Amino acid sequence: MNRAYSIAEEYERIREKNKNELEYRKSLLYSKIPRLKEIDEELVKLGIDITRTVLSKPENSDILVKELQSRQLDLKIEKAEILTANNYPKDYLNMKYDCNICKDTGFADNKKCSCYIQKEINHLYVQSDLGDIMKKENFEQFRWEYYSDEIIDNNISPKENMKLIYSKCVHFVKDFDDINTNMLFIGRTGLGKTFICSSIAKDLLDAGKSVIYKTVSDLIDIVRKYKFDFDNEEINEQYLDEIYNCDLLIIDDLGTELSTQFSNLVLYSILNKRIQNNKKMIISTNLDIDEFTKIYSDRITSRIFGCFDTLEFLGEDIRLKMHKLI
Repeated sequence: MNRAYSIAEEYERIREKNKNELEYRKSLLYSKIPRLKEIDEELVKLGIDITRTVLSKPENSDILVKELQSRQLDLKIEKAEILTANNYPKDYLNMKYDCNICKDTGFADNKKCSCYIQKEINHLYVQSDLGDIMKKENFEQFRWEYYSDEIIDNNISPKENMKLIYSKCVHFVKDFDDINTNMLFIGRTGLGKTFICSSIAKDLLDAGKSVIYKTVSDLIDIVRKYKFDFDNEEINEQYLDEIYNCDLLIIDDLGTELSTQFSNLVLYSILNKRIQNNKKMIISTNLDIDEFTKIYSDRITSRIFGCFDTLEFLGEDIRLKMHKLI
């Protein structure tokens, strides 16, 4: 089931819910105030009569339609008076919509309604697998005081280095549709790689882009289920299709998975297919370059170092500094 179809089903459920709630309100008041049911039935009949008059007697329909519409107005006024006299809102027996702009269809003026766009973004958030992490880890929450001004071996301070990385990542989001860039984040644990990944993901998701955030172990499990879990073949195929075709795939903690011939084949297949299709990726790893080349085959390393911009994170473990500042 694709995303669009899922949202269409959601609108169907909303319309069904609101229809059932209206029927409940009608049932409640019709039994309590029978005259309301009589009015609604007469209003329906008048609507049909107006249509028939226009179609069957077009030559003198104006006068007849005005008479019928006048009767409609009298009935609507009587209905409103009955409702207010019994302490109900005038529109109590009208259909209630979750969105009054599109009347719960998802479209207004032949365009996606703002509520539809928001549902797309909400679905993308769920699909990304990032959950609530983006509420805490996003560009607005970034704090420079965790990075030192002290120059280190690379002739740059961790703070200055982070400013360069931060700027590149902000432009990656801003120019997302116009660039063909992949990024490899390298550095020890606790230097902000996951934070930056989450920040990029949030901004792109809010812009309506599809982002999936997975570890290599997660990706291997998805492929394994696709190949061997025949009971859920359609669902597994959908998951794999999303991995191949989402706007941005973020692969976290590369190097922590159990390295096998199968895992390397899965990793290479995903990298190769997305690169061929110009689909962007970000990879995060705690490995340094030497460790990387020892673990992975030439096919994988050549794909990554040949098609990714390498950004090295420097400094001390931020989480330790956070505890010191608290």
